[in-house]
Formats: sequence, C-alpha cells, structure tokens
Amino acid sequence: LNLNIESPNPKLYYLNPPSCTNEQGKKGGNKKKEAMEAEMRAAEEEAARLEEERLKVEAEERIKRAEEDKGLLKEETARVAAADEALATQAAEFAPFHANRQKLLDAFGAKEKAAYDWGRISACCPRPDPQHDKEMSGYERGVLAQATTGQLLGDALNTAQNNELVTAEAELYRHRALAEGNAEAADQLRGYQARIRALTETVLDRSTARILHTADKYQNDKGEIQLHDARADFKYALWVNHVKNPRFKQIEVPELHIVAELPKSVALATIAVRLTHRTYCNFHYRCRNELMSVGGVFCVDLLTLPALPKVAKGWTLRTVTPLAHDVSRVPYPIPAAGAPRDQVAASEVDPDAPPVRVTYRLPLDLVLAEPARPRVGWWDEEAAAWTTEGVTDVRIEDGTLTYASVKLTHLALLQSRVAMVTYRKWSMRPTSPGESCIISITPNNARFGNVELEAGDGWCRLVGPNIPELNALRQKKMSSWALLNRLSACGIHLMPEDRDCFFVEIDKKEANLEAAFCKDLALLAPAFMVASSKWNKDISKDDCMVRFAEVTDFDRTLAVDLDKVFAREHDAVKVILRKLKGCVIVNAKDGLETLSPELKVHMADGRDNVGAAAVRSRRDGFDVSLEPLQYSQTTLSLLRGVASERALQRVHSASAPFTENVKNLLLLLRVFTFG
Repeated sequence: LNLNIESPNPKLYYLNPPSCTNEQGKKGGNKKKEAMEAEMRAAEEEAARLEEERLKVEAEERIKRAEEDKGLLKEETARVAAADEALATQAAEFAPFHANRQKLLDAFGAKEKAAYDWGRISACCPRPDPQHDKEMSGYERGVLAQATTGQLLGDALNTAQNNELVTAEAELYRHRALAEGNAEAADQLRGYQARIRALTETVLDRSTARILHTADKYQNDKGEIQLHDARADFKYALWVNHVKNPRFKQIEVPELHIVAELPKSVALATIAVRLTHRTYCNFHYRCRNELMSVGGVFCVDLLTLPALPKVAKGWTLRTVTPLAHDVSRVPYPIPAAGAPRDQVAASEVDPDAPPVRVTYRLPLDLVLAEPARPRVGWWDEEAAAWTTEGVTDVRIEDGTLTYASVKLTHLALLQSRVAMVTYRKWSMRPTSPGESCIISITPNNARFGNVELEAGDGWCRLVGPNIPELNALRQKKMSSWALLNRLSACGIHLMPEDRDCFFVEIDKKEANLEAAFCKDLALLAPAFMVASSKWNKDISKDDCMVRFAEVTDFDRTLAVDLDKVFAREHDAVKVILRKLKGCVIVNAKDGLETLSPELKVHMADGRDNVGAAAVRSRRDGFDVSLEPLQYSQTTLSLLRGVASERALQRVHSASAPFTENVKNLLLLLRVFTFG
C-alpha cells in the first residue's frame, strides 16, 4: 500500500501491512480452494455413480425389452404366418377363376394373331415380319444394297415409307410383348425400329447424293434446280444453288406448304439446302429433359455441292468423289473458305448468325397443350435433349407454324411431356349394358377438361373432349396403346413414364403393386364405379388408394351420376388400400382433413415396422392396442360380404378380353403413380 502524506517538510512515506496478514490470507485461500476441489470431487463421484446406475438401469431395460421382443416377435411371426396362410387359401380358392380367365385370354389372343397373320398373307405383304430376326436382317441387307448407288428420289421415298410401315408393325409387336411381360422381346423390337429408321436416313442421304452428283439434269430454263416429293410420313424438298442469284430469298414449295427464307450468306453460297419433314420423332425415348416433339420433326440441312460436270465433244465428264455416294453437311454459320468446319460446336449457338425463317403447315388434328406460348427447339445430340436456344419469333396462325432459327438441324414444335400430369382426378364407370366402361382423366391442363376413353372387348375409342380437331379420331376403335399413341401425336400425351416422375417431383409407385392394382380394378369394371383418392399421392410408394361404389342402377352410369356419388361419399362409397400382399377397406375418404394416426400405423406395418416393432407401434400411444388389418388377396375376395350377389355375378361373368383391355389401359395411363 503506497500513501502520499503531506507535511510541513514534505516527505514520502511507504506504509506496508504486516507480513503476517499476507500469510494468513494465503492459508485461508488454500483452505477455500481445497474445499472447492473436494466439493467438485464429490460431485464428480456422485455423477459417476448416477451414470453407472443409469447405464445399469438401461442395460436391465434393454435385457427386459429384448426378452419382451422375443415374445412379441414370436407373436407377430405367428400372426403374419396365419395371415399369409389365409391369403394363400384365398389365392387357391380363386385359382380356377384366374386359370379359366387366362385360358380365354390365350384363345382370344390366338384368334387375333391368326386373323392378323392371315391378313398379311392374303395381302401378299412384302414386308418382313418384325418377330423374326432372319427376315429383319435380310430386309436390312436388301435395302442397304439398293441404296448403295443411290435410288431415284421417288424410289427412296417409297423405301422410307415402307420402312416406316415396318417400324409401325414392330411397335405393335413391342406393345404385345410388354403386355405379356416379355421385356427382352420388347427391347429387341425397339432395336429393330432404331436400325430401320437409321436405314431410312441412309437411303435419303444416298438418294440426295445421287441427285447432287447429276444436278445439271434437273435445271430449269432459268438455271434453277429445285425438286420435291412427298409420301404419307415424309416431305422432301431440295434446292441446289449452282447459279448464285443475289435476288433469290426463299425456297417455296406450295405443294408441300413449306417456305424457307434464306439469309444472304446462304443464298450466295455454293451449297444445297435440303428440307425434310417426318411425322415421327427418332429422339423421344432418348430425350433427357421433359420436352417432346409434336407435329413431326422438320430438318434443314446445308449440303456440299460436287463440281458441275464438264461437257466436251458431246461427252459429259463427271468427277467421281465420295460426294457421288453420300452427302457432306455444311455447318451453319457457313465457315469462311479454308476455315475449319468445326469452328462452332454442334451443341453451341452463334447468336450473331442470321437466322433462317421456316414456315410449314401443321397436322390438322394437332391440339396443343400450351397454345398460348408455342415453343420450337432443335435436337442437341451431345446433350440428348431438345433446346430452344437460338430459335425466335415462334408463332402459329391458321394451323401454320413459323419461326426463325440460327441452328440448322432437326427442329420441332415442342411441349412438355408432363403437361397433362399429375392428373387432377380420374374415374372409371361401366356403360349401361356393362360390356364396356368409360375411363375419365382430368389432366393437369385446364384446356381439355376431361379426356374420356371407352374400353371394350379388345378395343378402345376416344369419347371426349369434344374438340373439332379430334372428330376423326373419335370415330375409330383401336387398341389401347394405339389410341394413346395417336392422342400423343395430336398433342394430348397421356402415357407418362418413370423418367417423368423427376419433372413433377413425385415418387414412382412400385411397378408390381401398380400392375396388381390395375388388374384388380379392371375386374370391377363391369359392376362398380371407381374414383381416384386424394390420399394416393401422399402415401408411400408401396401403397395405393382408390375409392369405389357398387352400381345399383345401370341407367345411372353417366359422368354426372358418378360425380354425385363420390362428392357425397355416403356409406356406399368405400376406400381400398392396396399393398403388394393384398387389399383392405379403410376409413380414408376424401372428405377427411387428414388420415388418422391409426391408419398411418397400419400402413407402416410390414414396411417401416416389422416384427416386435410392429406390435409396439400398434400398442404404444393408444389406449387400446390396434387390431392388425385383415388383408384380402385380391378385390375378388375383398368384395365377398361387401358387394351384392348381382354385382359379383357381373364381375365373374364379364368378358376376359374386356377386363384385360381395361387393365392395359389403366397401366398405360399410370393412374396410380401420376393420379
């Protein structure tokens, strides 16, 4: 302690406390520290003791729980075994019904196949049968041999059209194979289709090369060279620019309703411009994004010109180069003389390039899902996707499409493959005679309202919507896949695939579950109304839900009658929960705000909770333990005691081809994954 004391004689004094005071403070501090340390040791010892006791109690509880789980597992195993035995008994009981049904289906299929084969034979069909590899291989070799020297344009287009008939027949057999569960045969047939269409490109390229090699023969009085031709699935126009006319601005083919306005750089280049249109798309199954072509695929190719022949003393001398047998494509923008042709990558877009403006007539039966904002894009082979970059000024007027593109390749009017899904709702109802049913889909597109399809004894037809463009299609009966293919070509795509789940952010239902439930519901088609459940999208991919009601008055089976039944949801409306093991009726009507905790536990049984965990989940948290749900093997066994004898009789006596056709249509529509 330092103190500054003033006095008459200033002097600094330093006063320090006695040394004994410091020693006492130190001793007191040590005692306090020792006491705190002792207290901490005691607390740690107490905590260790309590932790030891806790671990001991937990270990004892685990042992007790494990012992209890053994009993619960034994109990649950016995219950599951008994349930499985009951399901097996039901399966055995209905085995004769299914066996007889399959026998009828086999007979129907054999009859249809025989009629189809006889039609081919009686028509002396020259095309190969896509079911036979040797015939297909021989056909491919023959076409390739004919194309070696280049066919005349008319002959080449005949070959291309014939090739498309072969691919159409292969598509018929592919869908039959898929319906029979023969994925290997379906893949083989798709491979045939790809090879035949690649062969078509070769045929057209070599025919074009032949024309260009002898282009002087096609000159008119003005020295212009332009020719065109068409078949059912192909349009072809070729303009050869040996005489560079600065006033030439567009290729116009009124007979094909095609116009291409050329920029100056193309009009003054020594090249050929080929314009082709195909009604089909080669890229649909390879496309990695959500876009698909509608209205066919239009292709603009710039082609290298071989030198003109020289005429001397009555002789015409032509230089034979590789261009005499095949075409060479010129990139766009056209490279300067001597510049490398790959200066702009095939997947890149040069925004400064002057565009080519294309105009052509769209199919009369095309109905766009997105008419307010039409999109045109080009196929990016590197990305395996359609892209709209570089395509501008897209418009549709009076059924004619116009756009400007700086990419000259495969171009198409595009729309999303998922423009119609997920379905807002769907339903199925029998017609009054009960020999067919109406499947109604409300797509996620307000333009179409309800799309209604009638399914009968091996045939389907379009019932609605009542759109003028679809009038011709409504008059035709065809197979389920053929009808949906035609609707897709018209712009109403109702055949979503597994890859589309990503774009609408949903989980795919298990394939075997979806197939089993479609078969179940198809059997109900003659006597029951069926409607989608709002809960189906929210529950697990291992579960499906649907509502159904027995038809008691077959004079009231119109759409308005069905809407009334399922809007009111009286006692006649019931809900089926379907798992792979079977189905059961549950309390899950659309009028509920949420699914009950009890039902959520039941749905988790056998999936999230198995063995002892399943027993505990049904017990814990409930005043009274839940009784496990009693599943039926199929809807046939489920309906006993629920439906009237009259309804069951209609179900059992229904035509097997009819119900099988309904099943196939439901599967193609993917009503449980996308509905």
